[in-house]
Amino acid sequence: MQIQHAFNRHAFGSQTQFLDWRAPDGWPMRTMRCLPEGQARGTVIFLNGRADFLEKYLESYGAFLDWGYAVASLDWRGQGLSGRLGDHPHKGHQTDFDVLVGDLAGWIADLTKDMPPPFYLVAHSMGGHIALRFLAEHAGVISHAVLLAPMLGIRTGGIPSPVTKRLARWMVGRGRGGEFAPTQRPYGARAASALRQSALTGDNERFADEIWWIEQNPALALGGVTYGWLDAAFRSLDRLAAPGYLQGVDAPVLILMPEHEQVVDPVAARHVAAHMPHCRLKVVPGGRHELLRDVDAVRNRTLAEIHAALMATEAEGRG
Repeated sequence: MQIQHAFNRHAFGSQTQFLDWRAPDGWPMRTMRCLPEGQARGTVIFLNGRADFLEKYLESYGAFLDWGYAVASLDWRGQGLSGRLGDHPHKGHQTDFDVLVGDLAGWIADLTKDMPPPFYLVAHSMGGHIALRFLAEHAGVISHAVLLAPMLGIRTGGIPSPVTKRLARWMVGRGRGGEFAPTQRPYGARAASALRQSALTGDNERFADEIWWIEQNPALALGGVTYGWLDAAFRSLDRLAAPGYLQGVDAPVLILMPEHEQVVDPVAARHVAAHMPHCRLKVVPGGRHELLRDVDAVRNRTLAEIHAALMATEAEGRG
């Protein structure tokens, strides 16, 4: 399908509204919303991944607006221009993913008051993980969800995942949860490396967009994760795996996994899809982790799958 772009990759559209939203505990959060021209067909709530920020997905907002949907997105607590956590602004730190799920629940509750229904979730990587937690705990809010390379398992490099999990728990127990985990470091030259690009996207220009935005505003930069983040993530993954937990997901879910995924665990995604009601999993040929920032062939295929899912939901009258 031919994709039109309402947004420039280096500029927000004039219809963008930025809101300094406060989480239920008062934490400052940066959020945005856009309305399409004419009557909206609903609202796409877009959730980005770890270390992401609103600017990275401008092209995608444009596509959703072109289809006639309103768009809403946010910078997660601890990244982007939302309030940071930890003792250094480049530390990707969390203490409990329950807080992130609560942030999302409070924000969506506010969105449903004045944004056009029905509501759809499109979520990438860590955003997909948090989206799935929200879906399991808040039935009846979302009409359809599309999860892009969701973080349903963590790849831990040369250290076995169970060892990393135990190490993170031990370090948190010793009061060292705020320290960088092994191989993790502040934002720097490695962010622009060919190795990182090969894991994220095959598109040189879209990869460079992230770096361009951080050059315009260094406050957007975020580095590696802490032991606390790892511990919180593993505990949240255990929550997803709890018996009966995913049975609470009543909305249809489409999981899109890149063929060449290197960041999250695709085996874990297949396991989740097989044990969740109303869930389909499709592999995007040639895709890498950031499906909506990949080469045109991959990106357009991904957008086509998202569009088809939304249209199918409309046709079924679930909205």
